[in-house]
Amino acid sequence: MTKKFHELTALDTVSIQLRRGEVLGLIGPNGSGKSTLINTISGVLQPTTGVVRVGDTVISGRPPHRIARAGVARTFQGARIFPALSVEQNIVVASMGVGASRRQAQRRADELIEYFDIETWRRAAADSLPYGHKRIVEVARGLAMNPQFLMLDEPGAGLDENESEELLRRLTALPQERDLGLLIVDHDMPLIMRLCHRIHVLNYGQSIAEGTPAEIRRDPAVLEAYLGRGAEYAYDA
Repeated sequence: MTKKFHELTALDTVSIQLRRGEVLGLIGPNGSGKSTLINTISGVLQPTTGVVRVGDTVISGRPPHRIARAGVARTFQGARIFPALSVEQNIVVASMGVGASRRQAQRRADELIEYFDIETWRRAAADSLPYGHKRIVEVARGLAMNPQFLMLDEPGAGLDENESEELLRRLTALPQERDLGLLIVDHDMPLIMRLCHRIHVLNYGQSIAEGTPAEIRRDPAVLEAYLGRGAEYAYDA
């Protein structure tokens, strides 16, 4: 797809494919088009040319809430939660937003609160949480929508080393446990290299590489544009 803002081409004929059961990393320098791509897939923005499909169904052109109901959920670069609601209520509302009944939504919330081990936060006002905890609530809220595909925009931002390691453990298991495709944008290269099956690299709105983590950390164009020389050895598992 291509996305233009007046004379600025933010995405220039970018094409990606995400399969259920896999983790696709999306990396690149600041301003390379990563968030624009997620916003276009999720309906926040409309593509100038090109389409987004879930299976054979074209979802581009639909409003965000209909895209969510089609099975595509996302988090945002900055934590966007309902500040006056509790953690539990944030998760319940997300589930009801894609058509779950109140009872179904409560069951999903209970399961996700247990899954992420955040029972002690259940009744807390979401706005009272530290920033890193808000990011975890956002991931839980995305999963409450029971998506086929989940896009996470910098989920590791604001997490300390232990929290980042725990997030990595949870995210690694999600695609197989829940039969979903996971697209993750993050500048935490150790997390990306350990988590992702494939990585797609953008620079100035264009795709410059796609491959396994081993291939990407040795790709000359990626080293030049983003990772830097020596990175081919820096992120070995």
